[in-house]
Amino acid sequence: MEFKKPRPTIDPDSKIYWDSANDKKLMVQYSIDTEEYFLYSKQLTSAANSNKIEWRQVSGKGEIYSFTIVYAPAGPAFKEDTPYIVACIKLDEGARIISNILTDKIEEVCIGDRVKVVFEKQNDGFTIPKFEIE
Repeated sequence: MEFKKPRPTIDPDSKIYWDSANDKKLMVQYSIDTEEYFLYSKQLTSAANSNKIEWRQVSGKGEIYSFTIVYAPAGPAFKEDTPYIVACIKLDEGARIISNILTDKIEEVCIGDRVKVVFEKQNDGFTIPKFEIE
């Protein structure tokens, strides 16, 4: 039996992010008031009271801030992917993003490693930003 991987819920706050990923662009939010890049939610930043928020394309480059190696899959659809890395990436622009690190050398991945975004198209055409070591 083949299991379909779950897709994220696309809501008004994340639609631009996912639509842009489909076009191979990494977009994050930017507060004009605080001059801060972030990926939703602004409640977790100093831009919480800002009404001047816009989406901006970023370089897609950054470094691994933290990570974990997943050996127990998050459901049957991910069984063939194990082991895999889930990481918090600090983008060069300052925003943090949670994603996967794609590598065949899991044991060599370190905090501080430089990474760049890649866009992984799923079987149903949905695109997910992931990262690889630079």
